[in-house]
Amino acid sequence: MNKVEQWKQEKHGFDVWQDMLDYAEKATPFQAIDKNNLERMKWYGVLNRKRDASGKFMLRYRLTGCELTAKQAREIAYVAYEYGHGIVDITTRAGIQVQGLAVENVPTALLRLEACGLTAKQTGHDNIRSVFCHPLSGVDPDELIDTRSLCRDITDLILDSRSYADLPKKFNIALNGRTEHGTHYWTQDLSYLACEGSDGQPMFQVLVGGTQGQQPKLGEHLPVLVAPEQVVEVTRVILDLFKEQGFRENRNRGRFRFLIEKIGINGVLTYLEEHLSYPLLPRAKEPPSPTGYDELIGWFRQQQPKLWSMGVSVPLGRMSWQQLEGMSLLAKKWGDGSLRATPEQGLLVVNIPAGFKDAAATDAAALGLSVHADTLVRNTVACTGSQFCNIAVTETKGQMFKLIDRLRQQAVMLHGIRMHMSGCPSSCAQHFTADIGLKGVRVRRLLGTREGFDVYLGGGIAGKVRFAKLYRLGVDIDQLPQLIADVVQEYYQKHKAGQTFSTYWREKLLQQEASKVGESEYTPPTWLCEGCGYQHRAEYPPVFCPSCAGLRKHFARLEGQSPDDES
Repeated sequence: MNKVEQWKQEKHGFDVWQDMLDYAEKATPFQAIDKNNLERMKWYGVLNRKRDASGKFMLRYRLTGCELTAKQAREIAYVAYEYGHGIVDITTRAGIQVQGLAVENVPTALLRLEACGLTAKQTGHDNIRSVFCHPLSGVDPDELIDTRSLCRDITDLILDSRSYADLPKKFNIALNGRTEHGTHYWTQDLSYLACEGSDGQPMFQVLVGGTQGQQPKLGEHLPVLVAPEQVVEVTRVILDLFKEQGFRENRNRGRFRFLIEKIGINGVLTYLEEHLSYPLLPRAKEPPSPTGYDELIGWFRQQQPKLWSMGVSVPLGRMSWQQLEGMSLLAKKWGDGSLRATPEQGLLVVNIPAGFKDAAATDAAALGLSVHADTLVRNTVACTGSQFCNIAVTETKGQMFKLIDRLRQQAVMLHGIRMHMSGCPSSCAQHFTADIGLKGVRVRRLLGTREGFDVYLGGGIAGKVRFAKLYRLGVDIDQLPQLIADVVQEYYQKHKAGQTFSTYWREKLLQQEASKVGESEYTPPTWLCEGCGYQHRAEYPPVFCPSCAGLRKHFARLEGQSPDDES
């Protein structure tokens, strides 16, 4: 028996609550907390952050069906302000995380959120994580079925269940009530995708065994149709299969996909037949592949007459507590107090009357948030990174903000091109299904090791959902902007009409192997604007200075000097 399964059997994760209260009362130092209890605390959504000062904690809140009320949003903002670092992160599974809590404040923060109907329970370790759906469920005029109630029913099945809180590994579930399905659904352990049945009524096709992480795999089609009223029971049986037969000895093979590799899709079907009291309708036809990414920034007309949803851009999913509080007040003032988080790390306010659209957008702009965003902001995603995450080898949000600025200075736009940055192979930013995927690594250079990235190209949509191919290894952070600019510009200049970025690069990479980047590559010269001191790093100086608008002739090339070096 491996060590994790051993301490799980010794004491269930739910039973750590009293220990947490004791740690809080005594303000127990991080190093003095039992290491197994540190892991069990993840059953309450409390994740230790060794890299944060002397050891702080992160809370991960469960947003079922992407839904968040104004009251809940405001309380999260206050918890972040009073106990944390004052920041709030939206995740790539439409959840919310608050960083920087001392142990003495953890139980109080959890109880405060539970008082307004929000829980962090079972959002870490070997649990079923937040069940999410399309963020516009219930208001989308094009949906076949509103899946929010099914998300809640599945959550009711697993939440506070000691049995379903003891799985071989984590388990992700998602539903989509539209006939068009984003890439997210192909990387979940279990996805239900709406389609029309033979009688025109909504049914669900099923994907199983998808995962990102170090051994990514796209979900496989389970050739059955599931009626809405069957979803919870089918979910229960699939979870029972995973709980009973999943691999517990080797955690590297603990995910559901590895069980499916062993028993096959037919083994899953057989188990369903044996444990359901009714047969499932067969469905040989696979779900249609996505034709694009979900666009959730801007204004969206609702199915309810004269009501609109406002999607605001939250760069890399990071908000200040004031921004979240402001959005909660905005939702109550101009809507009915309903918000939605998105898997694109954004935020939606729903049910805004048509006459209040401009007022709502103006209030969002006053908070530094907007219904408009350039492609560098709307098409980029970053995980938590080494700023807080224990296993990340590179910083991500900070590095992505810098990368966005550098690309903007070079007038590089990401039209239809998604760029995702993960700080380690776990792929929390889903870099394997992005057009440009960046995986954090340490890069060896003459003067020591540096933060860098392996670069993947061609993930996401290339005829159908595909994983990206490895392009270059060991690109240090200073080389990255030029490499990204080069691959983007090559696509713009050489692609065929109608050819996506991923299709172009997948075809090209069939003929070449990934290579390691040398220290001298992607290191263009630095040009100094003599008018304002702005430094521009590219093969040629800009036509005009993006800082002071000075003409190209006022740029001088700096020799033997890195940008921003002091003279």
